[in-house]
Amino acid sequence: MDAETGKVYWTHDLKSHIWGSTLAADGKVYVGDEDGDFTVLAASKEKQVISAVNLGAPVYSTPVVANGVIYVASNTHLFAFYDAARASRDEVPKLDLKK
Repeated sequence: MDAETGKVYWTHDLKSHIWGSTLAADGKVYVGDEDGDFTVLAASKEKQVISAVNLGAPVYSTPVVANGVIYVASNTHLFAFYDAARASRDEVPKLDLKK
């Protein structure tokens, strides 16, 4: 939507309830739904679905981004997505479970 005029550029029906908020980052809009679908749309004046995947369980949370990684919690799993082509081997986030 146009922030100054309130004009709606486009809408997208996920055909399911959305319990979390959308995340807008890096020129994209990220959203998960109750059917387990996780959708990435271009944050542009023209509607463009960049990606849609089913995570196998409902997504009731809001996606979170940190250090180039998008975290999505479903009812059963925590997913971490990042662009391996943009990250060097040294930049890939690691989780230290020994702490």
